[in-house]
Amino acid sequence: METLAYFGFLLFTFELYMNFFRYINIARKVYSEIKVQKQFNKTFLIPYLDELENKYNGRFEAEQRGKILKYYGLFITSFLCSSYKRLYGQSLSKEERKRATLFGILTPVGDDLFDIDKLDNDSIRQITFHPETFTATTFSSHVAKEIQTYLLKTVPHKEEYIKASKDVLNIQVETIAQTKPGISKEEMQRITYTKGAVSVIIYHQCLDEAASTQMLEVLFLIGSLYQLGNDIFDLYKDVRDNIYTLINTCDDYVQFKKEFMERIQLQNKKIYALPYAKKDKEDFCIVMNTINARSLVAIDQFIETQKQQKGKVNWWKLERKDMIVDMEKPGNILKWLKYIYKITPSP
Repeated sequence: METLAYFGFLLFTFELYMNFFRYINIARKVYSEIKVQKQFNKTFLIPYLDELENKYNGRFEAEQRGKILKYYGLFITSFLCSSYKRLYGQSLSKEERKRATLFGILTPVGDDLFDIDKLDNDSIRQITFHPETFTATTFSSHVAKEIQTYLLKTVPHKEEYIKASKDVLNIQVETIAQTKPGISKEEMQRITYTKGAVSVIIYHQCLDEAASTQMLEVLFLIGSLYQLGNDIFDLYKDVRDNIYTLINTCDDYVQFKKEFMERIQLQNKKIYALPYAKKDKEDFCIVMNTINARSLVAIDQFIETQKQQKGKVNWWKLERKDMIVDMEKPGNILKWLKYIYKITPSP
């Protein structure tokens, strides 16, 4: 029995060892993609942003430009779009990278059309579906018109891209409901899941290959989990702006974590059912779960906050420091790595 126990321990240690190096190899691939995208941003994205400012006599706000360069035009393309392609056993082409990067500009600019320009829904629909006929009068609308015109001309599967654009536009309109204190949990859940889903789907539809029905199911789950993650780390901003989310209205974070974990398990199951190479699916699952593991670290902190409050947390009465999750703390980094290993199925 002792010999069996010893060999069992050796096998467990060997699996940990192999998984460690596998995770390192996957991290290396993602980092390599980030480096490629940074160089692309240097040669294409930054000069193009400058060109748009000069052409249309406007400016991207510093915060907005930062989001484009550090998140939408960097992380999304290098992390999400490249992962889609690796799942298919392919690499991101230059044209795919350009389209995804351009949509990375369109995402925050699209928000400005609603929040700053206050364009009516008919005008935004015209920019979305028939940008070439729209008469732009603001900097944001000029930029949106130019980029959407280019994307509609160059995406290989225009019908799927238009459908994805329609879904993004529709849910953007519906998010206004989250400014109302009386919004139900069911409505918040529907909006949250749909908003996240359509956001990751449209980036996929910028690529050469349209997502299959099976892949769309996977993307819906990935996107819904990522949107929950965004709301988790935007807790302070949403409370400040009186935007009601599943996070800042939650009355039981232990139950929330349970449901979050169940959704991750369903996502993993759907990924593993895809008709692609087993190793590529395993790698894709690991990469997708790095974000979910980050969210779990934050949820654990909210569980502790609720214990301290001895009941439902009223975030509007707490300070900013109570809502911030410091992911650079060594303890949180260790928790994050443990969660990646815990929530990703073993090969």
